[in-house]
Amino acid sequence: MKFGLYARKSSEDSSKQVQSIENQIQVLKDKAQKEGLKISKIYQESKSAKQPYKREQFIKMIKDLQDGVIDGIITWKLDRLSRNPIDGGTIQHFLLEGIIQEIVTYEKTYYPNDNSIMMSVELGMATEYSQALSKNVKRGQSFKITKGHYPNTAPLGYLNTTHTKEKGERTIQLDPEKAPLIRKLWDLLLTGEYPSGEILKKAHAIGLKTRASKSKPARKLSRHGLYCIFTNPFYYGEFLWGGKLHQGKHQPLITKEEFNRAQDILTGKKSKPRLAKHQFALKGNIKCGECGASITGEQKNKQRKDGSLNQRTYYRCTHNKSKVECHQSSIREEELEEQIIELLDSITITEDFLQWAIKWLKGLNEESQVKYESIKIQQRNRIDQIDSEISKLVDLCLQDAIDANMLKSKKQVLIEERQAIEQDLNSSSKINDQRTDTAIQVFEFCKKAKSFFEAGDYETKRTIIQMLGSRLFLKDKRLSVELAFGLEFIQTSVSEKWIHSPRFATLKSKSEPGLTDSDHMLIVNGGRLVSAVLDSIT
Repeated sequence: MKFGLYARKSSEDSSKQVQSIENQIQVLKDKAQKEGLKISKIYQESKSAKQPYKREQFIKMIKDLQDGVIDGIITWKLDRLSRNPIDGGTIQHFLLEGIIQEIVTYEKTYYPNDNSIMMSVELGMATEYSQALSKNVKRGQSFKITKGHYPNTAPLGYLNTTHTKEKGERTIQLDPEKAPLIRKLWDLLLTGEYPSGEILKKAHAIGLKTRASKSKPARKLSRHGLYCIFTNPFYYGEFLWGGKLHQGKHQPLITKEEFNRAQDILTGKKSKPRLAKHQFALKGNIKCGECGASITGEQKNKQRKDGSLNQRTYYRCTHNKSKVECHQSSIREEELEEQIIELLDSITITEDFLQWAIKWLKGLNEESQVKYESIKIQQRNRIDQIDSEISKLVDLCLQDAIDANMLKSKKQVLIEERQAIEQDLNSSSKINDQRTDTAIQVFEFCKKAKSFFEAGDYETKRTIIQMLGSRLFLKDKRLSVELAFGLEFIQTSVSEKWIHSPRFATLKSKSEPGLTDSDHMLIVNGGRLVSAVLDSIT
């Protein structure tokens, strides 16, 4: 099998990242040599994996997998491959289809016949971790926004100050060179006599160019760039951020009345700055409990007296089952999310029980491995018997005791039995490990899901909802869920409250002499729950 080694660091600052990538490559090469894995190609890059389709080496590796140049991937951890659901979904799909025959990380290995829940959880957590890394940045951005400062690169005609104030207090000022040129373009538009093409020619004539950057030189203003100037509320003193308009403290280049007139000229009707498209985290995951159609999301905007928008998000049945009459009405996003939080609260476990359950699962796995060793001995003995029987059949054929057709028929039966035993030998131990890992991930999900959902963004919430189960229904504004992966057993235990006992912090994972009756019952109940969750994972 030919492996591709993939090493990545999120920052593109080479002075900080090159050594770290080299360390990844060296450690993975050592692991490959130790385990006899053949590394055919190495892919390395200093790129963020938060957004899809942005990493050249990752895209090249995906193409090599499709073309059969490599058959497997060796990487430090799964989160090196993806921190977004699209690239993560590609990796999962390729593994399930056998395009990727094996993913080797420093700690574990993933195969096509694995239960996909474990990889889904890990990739989902990687996405959440990526979001967590940016919390401090977002917090700083929110602080700047509340003070009226645009937390990004200033548009053409303005400059971000660099040395006048402390970090976080820097402002945006008019560009003394380009601001007068931008104002002239606005004046031309506001006359109503110049089409955008003519204004663009005049912009080129007066030498107006885009701002140069490290990766791109200054270029002539494009038609799209001109349109972005004429539709950007920043120039009259407000700015769009997070889908909302905020009042800025920078010096306006035009008035709001001039901006509105410009929109009339551009579109022929009154318009306002377009707000960011809303993402519906619950869309596509829930079915209508009355007609079975999908539940979709929609955003309704109502203008207040002060001119601002009152935005509300609703979820409703699509009513696309033409043969079924449906009477379901819409529900506000906040109400639906409250029900999901209640559901997540009903499966939330403590850190004490989580650690106790992990110890119990690892103990069960060790016991299973001991039992499996004796089975493996029996299977290997049977393989030896099969080889002996095949040898005897060949001898009988050579002695004309049986004909060639008889030999072929009986030999094929024995070969198939041998192949089945060998496959079981190769997979049974791994399956036990994988089921244990998946069960641990289920309990970790229960510990963290509620807090992640409450603080999470669109992708985090969507991942958590998908983890709950595939059968979610909304009827009469009430959400019902058929929980997956043994979550219903955890929900029952949470309702019985024994699972929240602080005794799990010091309780052994097995009953021992001298235990109190209450501690013994905690161990019995905990063991039954862990076993039930494990048995629900196929």
